[in-house]
Formats: sequence, structure tokens, C-alpha cells
Amino acid sequence: MKDLTSTSFGYLIGFVLPGIFGIYALSGWLPQLGVLLQPVFKPDANVGPTVVFLLIAVGIGLCISAARYFVFEKWLYRKRCLPASLYQDPSSDKLAWHKSLAEEHYRYHQFYGGCAVAALIWFAAWLRGQWPFHFQVAYASIGFLLFELLLERSAADCFGKYVEKCKATAGGEAGSPVGKAEKEEVSV
Repeated sequence: MKDLTSTSFGYLIGFVLPGIFGIYALSGWLPQLGVLLQPVFKPDANVGPTVVFLLIAVGIGLCISAARYFVFEKWLYRKRCLPASLYQDPSSDKLAWHKSLAEEHYRYHQFYGGCAVAALIWFAAWLRGQWPFHFQVAYASIGFLLFELLLERSAADCFGKYVEKCKATAGGEAGSPVGKAEKEEVSV
């Protein structure tokens, strides 16, 4: 059996953990989901329900990752993405380095962004169950917004480091968030 490597850990934090959080978030909207998952949480649970739970978590995690991709990379960070031409005919060293950068930074961006999406789903379900509106709900809402901001800023930081280091690896300048091609376009 394969040992837990940085790649395995990256997939765990990038997809499985946001998927588990997503299942919990969706159970606020779909109470039937909570009933379906009850066998997993029993002390005498066997392997079958646990494997099914993990498979569902991976599926939900992939769906959350798709939402995260569009919200964060296509909308919020669209100016910070890697250009398509960055890795034309890369050497094996550059590919290995890129994989290392993805495991060190991009997986954490996936985790923070996925948790932000799942938290938004959960908060909407919680808020729906809290009507009529009270001051405690207002305080909880402010706390939630601050937590969402923390997750978004963490995702932005990890994604920015990933993009910057990938650009530096592929021939851009280290420490600069803008690659050579982008600088030439700006200076012309």
C-alpha cells in the first residue's frame, strides 16, 4: 500500500476535507442527507458506510472545487492566473518543480477556497433556519463574514505564491507577480 505522501495529503486537503464540510453544509438544506449518513457516525460503524461516506465526500469535494475554481480563479483572481503559453515544451525538471509548487501552495488554495464555498452553503442554510432576525443572528453574521474574509485572503495568498513561483520557474522574474510577457505588453 502506498504511504501517505505530500501528493496524497494535497488531495486530502484539496478535495476530501472540503467535501466532508460540504456534506455537513448540504445537510442543512437536505435533512435526508443527514439520515443517510447516520451509519457512518455510529461507534460500531464498519468499513462499508465509511467508504461510501468518503466516496460521497470526494464527489462533493470535486463539485465544491468546481465552484471554487469559477469563484476564485475565474472571477476574483482572474488577473493573477498563469498564462496558457507558460509551459510550452517544459523540461522534466520544470514539470517536477511545478508539481512541487502545486503541492506546497495550490492545494492549500483549494482547501481555503473550498471551505469558503462550503461555509457559504452552510451559513445560508443556518440563516434560513434563524428567521425572524435577531441581534444574535447579526453578531453571528458578522463573525461569519470575518471568517469568510479570512478564508478568502488565505486562498488569495496561497494562489498568489503558486502563480508567482510558477512564473519564476518558467522564465519570469522571481519575486514579481507579473511575467516577462506581461511586462512587455505593459511597456509597449
